[in-house]
Amino acid sequence: MADNFFIGRCAVDLFIENSHSLKEKRRIISSIKEKLKNHYNVAICEFGDLALWQRAQLGIITCANDKVKVDSVLKSALEYLKKNRFISLLNFDLEIVS
Repeated sequence: MADNFFIGRCAVDLFIENSHSLKEKRRIISSIKEKLKNHYNVAICEFGDLALWQRAQLGIITCANDKVKVDSVLKSALEYLKKNRFISLLNFDLEIVS
């Protein structure tokens, strides 16, 4: 049996309700990125809406040798984002590839 690993990717679209400047947005997004990295062991980057102060798009990536683990990590990260009081999760696109 061949060894295999799975890569999970999730693109999220966020609304930052109480942001009134790019500086405030970056502070909120930086905090969220650090917490996601530390709690869920994921790689994360901001890739869209960089000039808008109330919107952000983040890419979240993880990998493992178990598809269920990859799915669980990404769904847990999404739950964290849904419960975060500083942002609203507008949309997400989750995909797992082998």
